[in-house]
Amino acid sequence: MPIYQNSSVSVANLIIGNCKIEVATTASSSAWTNLGAGIINSFKHVPTKYSVQAGNAPDPIEGVATEVAQITGELIEYNATILSTINCGLISATATSSVSTVVAGGNSILTPMAFRITNKRIVSGTTKYTTITVFKATLDGGPEITFKSDNDTDPIAVMPFAITAKLDTSLTAGSQLYTITRDL
Repeated sequence: MPIYQNSSVSVANLIIGNCKIEVATTASSSAWTNLGAGIINSFKHVPTKYSVQAGNAPDPIEGVATEVAQITGELIEYNATILSTINCGLISATATSSVSTVVAGGNSILTPMAFRITNKRIVSGTTKYTTITVFKATLDGGPEITFKSDNDTDPIAVMPFAITAKLDTSLTAGSQLYTITRDL
């Protein structure tokens, strides 16, 4: 018989399900673009610490040398305009009523964007949200499409992505990387 370390689980504190992902030119924008169907695999804050040990003192001086936030996931809906937007200037797209075209190569400037992931849950009949917003981010690479066999049990091609956010130094120190807001 198992021995449990906690006597209960607070359902109100759980994050259940996946997230919607959106992009905007800045985090304060009112015009966020939903990137469509897919799955968010992870969010993480990655600080790189440093430690300085004096030769004649017992305790090291510790701090944070750099820090980034990362979001990884997969999109399943191909949309040339969305791909162009999230690639921060690396690629561009054109579209007519019958064809869309992505073009790439030769761009050297990336324009960071704000990205937001939002988890929606229902707690006691009330809609609650957990939202993570990174302020200044770019994709780690260009578009990638992972094709599958026509006979695969899940034949939908996915477009994996990794986003890395860096400090937005125009914001106040201590709040330059991301926010997590959660309805209680």
